[in-house]
Amino acid sequence: MSKAGSNPTIPSIPSLLAAGEQPVVHYAGHWHDGDWMMATALAVLDAAGADGAIALVARNRPAHVATMAGALDAGCPLTMVHSAQSPARLAADIERLRRPAVVADRGDWSDEALAAARKVGSAAIALSGGADRALVELLSQRGQGPFDEPPSGTALELLSSGTTGAPKQVPLSRETVSRSLAASGTMFAGSDGAKPQIMAAPLGNISGLGYAMAPLMNRQQLVLLDRFRPSEWAEAIRKFQPTRGSLPPAGIRMMLDSDVPANWLASLEVVGVGGGRVDLDLQAEFEAKYGVAVTLAYGATEFAGVVAAWTTDLYREYGKAKRGSSGRVIPSAKLRVVDPQTGDILPADEQGVLEVSAERIGPDWIRTTDLAHIDADGFLFLDGRADGAINRGGFKVMPETIANALCQHPAVADAAALGIADARLGEVPVAAVELVSGASVSPDELRAFLADRLLAWQQPVDIRILGALPRNQSLKVALGELKVLFS
Repeated sequence: MSKAGSNPTIPSIPSLLAAGEQPVVHYAGHWHDGDWMMATALAVLDAAGADGAIALVARNRPAHVATMAGALDAGCPLTMVHSAQSPARLAADIERLRRPAVVADRGDWSDEALAAARKVGSAAIALSGGADRALVELLSQRGQGPFDEPPSGTALELLSSGTTGAPKQVPLSRETVSRSLAASGTMFAGSDGAKPQIMAAPLGNISGLGYAMAPLMNRQQLVLLDRFRPSEWAEAIRKFQPTRGSLPPAGIRMMLDSDVPANWLASLEVVGVGGGRVDLDLQAEFEAKYGVAVTLAYGATEFAGVVAAWTTDLYREYGKAKRGSSGRVIPSAKLRVVDPQTGDILPADEQGVLEVSAERIGPDWIRTTDLAHIDADGFLFLDGRADGAINRGGFKVMPETIANALCQHPAVADAAALGIADARLGEVPVAAVELVSGASVSPDELRAFLADRLLAWQQPVDIRILGALPRNQSLKVALGELKVLFS
């Protein structure tokens, strides 16, 4: 596939789309074949017009996957836009990005979004279902601009997880994307490559590259779910029988709280979990209930994927002894833990800030916002976020310390803590909890429970019980929304 005027000197990305009648993507009970995917991608590129970047309001839809793959195949820079936001905020994103073309699901084109596209001159392209290809509508012609483009050489601008605020676009070069895909294999998919990949993670972040584009490149079928719901995910596992699956950290608890029978996951040997810490008791409970090994991994959009993980052999040897670890560094990356003030490399088992060097990005060391330690056997353990420490009058409080203590209460399903401004102390900790279905507990009872588990300055000044903790598309707790609640 090519797009008029695309630069032939850019690094090659393996072909993602292939014509043919072979089923490629399954969604809402229907398979979409290679011809459908190819025709959809070509129609979108044609509607986008001449050279220039495309913005995609990303949803887990076959037409959106085709758009992403078609843009990569054609050498057209693609900017992902967060779909789970209000019409006003989506309109503001369209105005801020000023891309030559914006592609979105027909239902996302509100009057506000369309007015924003017309204001900056972006071609407004709507996607909806279709038999031979998706229905591609040009709602507004491309204007004169001026337009903004991603940094030179960019293939994708993927969304960050948005844990502490609105998701941000992170640029990845064509060389980075090419290396990431070339090394992907079937890492997160069925181990024999013949089983489909079940994808419930958001297309717009790093999951889109690892969970959607990698299977397409490897000619592996893809099953799309709108988002993670325990019963729908488990039903897809039961129907398509993959031997490997993936869950967000919060998905472990959600599965345990569901009524999904253990035999629905009988085909699974391993469930990979990335994007955050997993409570060790929950991990053990999940493995006992479903008979499936839970392996943690560490990666980020900034690294174009995973940089530390477990292999099957590694898990067999060290799984129980190193429970809670994100595994060992992959061959194409390096990890080190440094003192946050001096930058000195710290010895084994000493906590500091994690730094990463990934071959697919380049030779530089990237400082993360994660606190971690690496043990003497080279296993990575995440200890919290370095940028999340609450400074309570000079005493440092880690939000994870409070959240983990609250989660030990039998009535608490999940918890989150953060700091809010205080005129006297600078910051004070607060916490919110989500209860186990049918359970009941008061804030005073939780404070009494914490009295023997936390030091005085670690005690939250306010505990709120919510029907559900606010979460982003990756099912991480949306701390920005919590901060507004407490403010």
